[in-house]
Parts: sequence; structure tokens; C-alpha cells
Amino acid sequence: MHQLTTPEQQFARLLATDPARPFVTYYDEATGERSELSAKSLANWVAKTHHLLADELGLGVGDTAVIALPAHWISVPILLGCLTAGLALTTDGPGEVAFVSAATVDAAADVPDSFAIAPESAAVGLRDAAPAPATDYVTAVRPQPDAWAGVHMPAGPGDPCLPGAARGAVAARAASTGLGVGARVITTRAWTSADDWIDTVLAPIAVGGSVILVANCPDDAVLERRASQERATTRR
Repeated sequence: MHQLTTPEQQFARLLATDPARPFVTYYDEATGERSELSAKSLANWVAKTHHLLADELGLGVGDTAVIALPAHWISVPILLGCLTAGLALTTDGPGEVAFVSAATVDAAADVPDSFAIAPESAAVGLRDAAPAPATDYVTAVRPQPDAWAGVHMPAGPGDPCLPGAARGAVAARAASTGLGVGARVITTRAWTSADDWIDTVLAPIAVGGSVILVANCPDDAVLERRASQERATTRR
């Protein structure tokens, strides 16, 4: 497989290859929610996040985003939007911008700009109920341009990406985690570290695959059923 140099370039290749194919499928077994985004729909959210960061906030290479979010479909475009804007990522700061939920809002303390998501109503957002000091991510991102073609990827292979790792190293690691080409990964893992981002999002992107995120699923039989329904090839 042709080796690309940054995670965001790997996503651009996946998008160009098959934009209509589902990339992220999300289940919440506690609420019955099932949501799915194609690569193209995901790219629209990624572009909006990119423009929020780069155009409205003026952030780019040399800046860091604190991402303290659950493994959820709304979290994936935030992760990728930060990368396409050139930002490095960390789970616990410091940084210039933070993305949090109500449960992790403390991670936004002392960060100049912060945005909150509501996993239970991700597409609608928190509106005026965002926990201080954060503002609602969905409200902030909706007015932004969503044209993927207008997104410039400013970071290069040697620029910071994850703690202690440049973009080229992260891309290489994502491509060498043992997944087969086109792997469809199912996972119940929470996003608690950079390793989780690599294994459940960046690695599937690197091999032209996709991911099924399953939340609130203590029953292994239910997870096995989801894996069969979604034709998963790998469990992580």
C-alpha cells in the first residue's frame, strides 16, 4: 500500500478512493442510537472544524488541541479537523483550544478557547447549555464552510502530532498496526490516550478501512451480533 506522510493525507486518500462508503458507525446500546457517516459526510464536518480552528481562531502548526472526548461519531471529525488544521493533539493539556464533554470540562481550564459536545444529542448540540467555560461545538461549527476542496493541510511529516511523535511517525505507526487493507474495525474502547486514537481511528484510515464504535455494551453477545451485522473484520 502506498505510504503517505501524515494522518490527514491518509484521510484525504481514503476520501478520494470511495467517498460514499461508510467510515464511522456508532452504536449506543444504552439508548438504541445508531448513527453512520460516510467518508464524504465526515469530510464535511472535518472541513467545518478545520475552518473554525484555522480561520476563526487563527490556529495552526505549533498550536495544540486538548481532546478530552468519548469515543463517539461526533468526536471523529474533531480529531481529524484538528489534524487538517495542523494542530498537535493531547489528552490533558496544555493547549490553545480544548474539546470536552460535560464530564471532562475541567480539561478546558486555562485553555483560551474551548468547545463542548453532548454525546446524548450530538447532532443538535448543547446550544446555550454548554458547561462553562466551554461553548457549544455544534453551534460554533455549523456556520463554517464545509467544502473539503478548500481545506489546506499545512502540517508536514516532521511537525508535531501526538505527544513526543511527529506526523510522519504517527502515520507510519497507524499503517503498521497489523490491520489488513480495508479492515472494518469494531471497538468498545474509550478514548483515554493517544493509542486509542491511533488504534480506533487513524489505523483504519491508514489502511482504507472503517470503524464501528460501540458504547455502553457490557454484553459480549451483543457485541458479537453487532460485529456480524456490520461485517466487522477486526475487534479492538
